[in-house]
Amino acid sequence: MKTNKKIMIFGLVIIAIAAAGISASIWFTSSDDQIIVRQSGGMGSLIEECGNRSYITETADYIIEGTVEHVESRWDEAHTDIFTYTDLHIETYVKGTPFQDDTLQIVTPGGTVGDLTSGVEDQPIFHEGKRVRIYFVEENGEFSIFCGQMGVEEL
Repeated sequence: MKTNKKIMIFGLVIIAIAAAGISASIWFTSSDDQIIVRQSGGMGSLIEECGNRSYITETADYIIEGTVEHVESRWDEAHTDIFTYTDLHIETYVKGTPFQDDTLQIVTPGGTVGDLTSGVEDQPIFHEGKRVRIYFVEENGEFSIFCGQMGVEEL
C-alpha cells in the first residue's frame, strides 16, 4: 500500500509539472562544455500551432539533425524520480549557428528502471541508432526544444 501511495504522489507531481508547461533548457557545463538539454513536459500539447510543421520550422532558431547514440533511464540521486538520458551526435545544422561541441545530452523526466515505468506527457522518446531532427528556440541565452514532442521528429 505504501508503494502505491508513493507512485500516486509521484504521478500527481509529474502531472503538476506538465500542467505548468515548464520548457526545456540547454546550458554549457563548465567542466567540458557539453551541451545538456533538460526537458519538461506539457508545453507542446498546450500550443495549437505546434501541430503545424511550417510554424515549428519558421519559429525555431535552430534545427539540428543527428543520430541517437545512447539512451539510458535511471533514478536521480535521491532515488525519487526517473530520468532518461539521451546522447545525440549532431551531424547537420539545418538552421542556426553550430555549437562548439558535436554532441548533446537530452535529459527527459520519465523512463523505465527495472519493473517501474514513469511516463510524462509530451515527452519526446528517443531510440538508439535513429536519426532525428530537433527544433530549438533560444531565449535569453538558453535553448528549448520547441513544442515538446512535436519539436522532435525521426528521419
